[in-house]
Amino acid sequence: MLADIQAGVLNGMNVNRAKCGIPLLAVLLAGICAVATGQQTSVAKSNKLVIGKLVYVEPMSDDLDQWLIEYLRHWGKYKLTSNPEGADLVIQAEAPDKELKLQTRAGTAEPKGTGRPKLPVSRGEREELPAISITVIDWANNQPLWQADVLNRKRKKNEAVLPAGPLTKIFARSMTSDQLALEITQKLKEYEAELEGAGAEKH
Repeated sequence: MLADIQAGVLNGMNVNRAKCGIPLLAVLLAGICAVATGQQTSVAKSNKLVIGKLVYVEPMSDDLDQWLIEYLRHWGKYKLTSNPEGADLVIQAEAPDKELKLQTRAGTAEPKGTGRPKLPVSRGEREELPAISITVIDWANNQPLWQADVLNRKRKKNEAVLPAGPLTKIFARSMTSDQLALEITQKLKEYEAELEGAGAEKH
């Protein structure tokens, strides 16, 4: 869309340059900047992590779900619900080696995550299977918005600390469930703040 606008502006400049001169160029460039800024702002503001209110946390082992609910409640950004139907966001934990689970949507059972695009993974790195992955899903369209891969080891000295999202890693060796839930919540909070800040800066 932006390329089409730019092409139209360039064509208009060639036709009208002799008639209108520099002021027209300044007006058109200002219009392009306004459109681009508006598009970026709307993307940040339309992300369910920013505008979502109602969150459902799926059951998890070792009371991790209960600790997540506790820390999310302290954060105060979202309202917690005990029913996933109609929630804005669903937080779930999945282990790569666990047995296949089915989800039911619109009366049809299908493997969890079927047809759901994966979040981008860094290229050039050997894939390391996490112990679990905590994913925040947009319930309405079943799309992942944020994911934290929990690794059962400590961070190596030469490993960079990854940013909070949309795909991040948590090094969880020796962490208890409450410590892990706190780390997950902090990472999610950081990423949501980045999204909200990006929208505010471009507004």
